[in-house]
This record gives sequence, C-alpha cells and structure tokens, in this order.
Amino acid sequence: MRTVLWAPRFAAVYFLAAVALLVLFIAIDSSLAIAAPLVLILIGLGVAVLIRNRTVRQ
Repeated sequence: MRTVLWAPRFAAVYFLAAVALLVLFIAIDSSLAIAAPLVLILIGLGVAVLIRNRTVRQ
C-alpha cells in the first residue's frame, strides 16, 4: 500500500494561501499592515507542518 505524504501538501496549501492573500491585498491596493500578520501566521503554519512531519518520520 502506497503512503501518501500529506504534510507537504498541507504546507503547500498554507504557503499558497499566504501568496494569494498577499496578491489580493496588493491587487486591491489595501494596507499591508492588515495582511502582514495573516501572511506570517500562514507561513509559520506551513513551516510548522514541515518541521512536525520531519521529526515524526525519523
């Protein structure tokens, strides 16, 4: 039975959400002071998922 590596996929979703949020806020010419904490949280969650996956697998 093949194992599916879900953690990189979840991390990719977090990173893509951060990029989409950044592009959206730039496109509507809104203040990035609102988006910056959300982008940092999403990037942090993506990194946390990757780190957790790495430590659990070893």
